Amino acid sequence: MNKKVKIGLAILTLAALLAVGTWAWFTATAEPVINQFTAGTVKIAINDVYDEELNWNPGDTTKKEVSIKNEGTKCAYVRVKLIPTWGDKVNGDFVADAGLPTTNVALNWNTTDWMLHTDGYYYYKSTLPAGEETPLLLESVTLVGSSTGNEYQGKVLRIEVKADAVQCTNDAYKSVWGMDNLPW
Repeated sequence: MNKKVKIGLAILTLAALLAVGTWAWFTATAEPVINQFTAGTVKIAINDVYDEELNWNPGDTTKKEVSIKNEGTKCAYVRVKLIPTWGDKVNGDFVADAGLPTTNVALNWNTTDWMLHTDGYYYYKSTLPAGEETPLLLESVTLVGSSTGNEYQGKVLRIEVKADAVQCTNDAYKSVWGMDNLPW
């Protein structure tokens, strides 16, 4: 082989080695970091204890205790709607009697810790921490004697208890309950 060719190949080989050498850098790759964010929960339960009166008389007061327990992980605002309805039991089912008003029923509720708003809901005046229970909203029910006539004989009073809760952070009540401010 010609000396010039040998020198040329040597130069090309040296250039290739230098080029490969210039591509070698110190490098590193970090292990991935995984972040997990667990959302809190808003979950409530209605605690309802009552004496079922089968022979209720005008003027009688019977126990009906209603409170709300926060079973979620977040503090919550709570509201409750109490819906009394007179009716009959027909084959074991309740059938409402729209002709009987409930103005003769006194719901004996806790005015210290709860507030009745114009929207018909009773609002708990504090936040309810996770795992805690409200003071009683409803303590008893009275059948007002002076406004209970014979048309109520044999009738059944049903009280439906509906409860809502919303997280107590970030003013969530504003969009969930459509309020500018809490009522208390």
